[in-house]
Amino acid sequence: MAVGWHDVTAVGDIPVGGLLGVVIEGRAILVCHVREGWHALDDACTHAAAPLHEGWLRGCRLVCPLHGAAFDVRDGRVLGPPASKSVTTHRVRIAGDRVEVALAEPG
Repeated sequence: MAVGWHDVTAVGDIPVGGLLGVVIEGRAILVCHVREGWHALDDACTHAAAPLHEGWLRGCRLVCPLHGAAFDVRDGRVLGPPASKSVTTHRVRIAGDRVEVALAEPG
């Protein structure tokens, strides 16, 4: 199956430590730029569906703005309660000066 890459933004639009919430094919996606690279995940906390783009990054640790659940942006795994389910992650690539995301299957 071919991967469908979606242009999201210019590389310079998201500084290291920055977050950007976007909608791709009707799905809310969060793009993160950390020192280790670029990452994308669903933009909804698995605990209470809060928009993660309103949270904050501490290295690769993404903290939900609602109840403080924490996730690793590299693989979506839970780093702190009250969430108990990982967030779905998506592939990211840099093409020239553009950030592109390929969506994973929902769930």
